[in-house]
Amino acid sequence: MERRPFTEILANEKLDLKLEYIRLSVIFNATDKDGYSLRELCEKHFLEMPFRGTYLGLKDFEECNDIVFEIEPENVDINYLVNFCEYIYNLVVHLKERTHFERSKFSNPIVHIRTLIEKIGYMMIQHEDIYLLVPKSQPAIVVSEMLPADLSYKVIEYNHHSMKGDLARKQATLKLLADQLEAKQKELNQIDKQFKSDLFCLLNSMNIRHNNIEPTAKEYKKAVAEMPKEELEQWYDEIYDMCLYAFMTLDQANRNAKVKALKQKIEDRN
Repeated sequence: MERRPFTEILANEKLDLKLEYIRLSVIFNATDKDGYSLRELCEKHFLEMPFRGTYLGLKDFEECNDIVFEIEPENVDINYLVNFCEYIYNLVVHLKERTHFERSKFSNPIVHIRTLIEKIGYMMIQHEDIYLLVPKSQPAIVVSEMLPADLSYKVIEYNHHSMKGDLARKQATLKLLADQLEAKQKELNQIDKQFKSDLFCLLNSMNIRHNNIEPTAKEYKKAVAEMPKEELEQWYDEIYDMCLYAFMTLDQANRNAKVKALKQKIEDRN
């Protein structure tokens, strides 16, 4: 067989989700020289985990939350792999703080997961004691840095897989973004009057800022009330993107003013 250069192997690499899952499963379930697998250690120390709640152990936690990860599943999609990464990462990170075993036992899966999520275009975010994996979104990252800490997390969290289908959580996040943009309406209007009008029309008519689905409500919108949930969620995602664009547009307007002042300064000194 003809030998391929290493650079070519990397350039043509295609990610096999099932293979990546199996590799991670081996790391988590295989017994090492200490005589323990990471899973066994997680079971042993589960009651010390900050998220243990009232569960009696790892098995109780898994059964109550319908958490089932097969050793070698028939099919592995991106959500299945991400869920598994998220699950192991949270267990191992907290386990690392509570045992005396050598560092490599824990750093191997942590580094492996960090490398893997980079390949699949995800990133890690932390909220209190929990780590979540979300798709990388540069606009979301940029906007999150403009907002207060409690809201910046919500901007990133919107892309988390657990939000899919959860209209109530998406609606709550959009309302928070709308409240932030409320005071910026005049500025948005000066930048792009049509965009501002469209954005706030949607925010006020799609059961986000007002009750638009109850027939007795003052702001009732029949078309929205009768809209299928799947379509409404698609519109929520569109509105989310529009909110991000609004924040970035406002930021660029401020930058434009600074650039204009700098250009004038440069011209005045010539």
